[in-house]
Amino acid sequence: MKRCTIILPEAGPINSLWVADRLNLLLELDMRIVIVDAAYDELTRNLSCLKDAEVKDFIDGNSPPFVIERTDIGETERHKRRLGQKLKKNAGELAMVDFISDEGGLERYLKAKEPVAILFEDPGLRVFNRPPNLHLISTVGLLRGLEDVGVIASADDVIDEMLHPSKPGRRPEDARKFTDLPDGIDELAAIGSSGKP
Repeated sequence: MKRCTIILPEAGPINSLWVADRLNLLLELDMRIVIVDAAYDELTRNLSCLKDAEVKDFIDGNSPPFVIERTDIGETERHKRRLGQKLKKNAGELAMVDFISDEGGLERYLKAKEPVAILFEDPGLRVFNRPPNLHLISTVGLLRGLEDVGVIASADDVIDEMLHPSKPGRRPEDARKFTDLPDGIDELAAIGSSGKP
């Protein structure tokens, strides 16, 4: 497996892997994993929720490989939260765009000319003028790749656990319909592994 920097601009992949009780797969990659701050805040905002508490413990307990990248949008929203002010409903999306388009964000990682992969679940994610060292991979594509290199026995088993959670604390009412599952799994897996939109 070729090493690269993994960028997580949104919460979807971590939510999906948590539901399947497979967050450990991110550590199996043995790669630096960059999380945009607004995504981290979304993932860990309610520590009375089992998912949020476990995700926070996992990320904070594994830094590195996890790195939280600050954005202006994320900073503004955290400040508003401290003051008890109303937060923007689309702050996560704005922070993702901020990070991807800002010279101090994604571009800083790309300047090293080493491979960078954006791990996503939002099917609307698009990166224009993508340099050759930037790749897009869906959660499903990642799982299929991990199966191909023998890290997991079956991507389908993990996907099934995402869609039909059976682990303690992952009640059906805790689950959500993940944007790239199940419709278009093969198409998104192909996008994820080829990097072509």
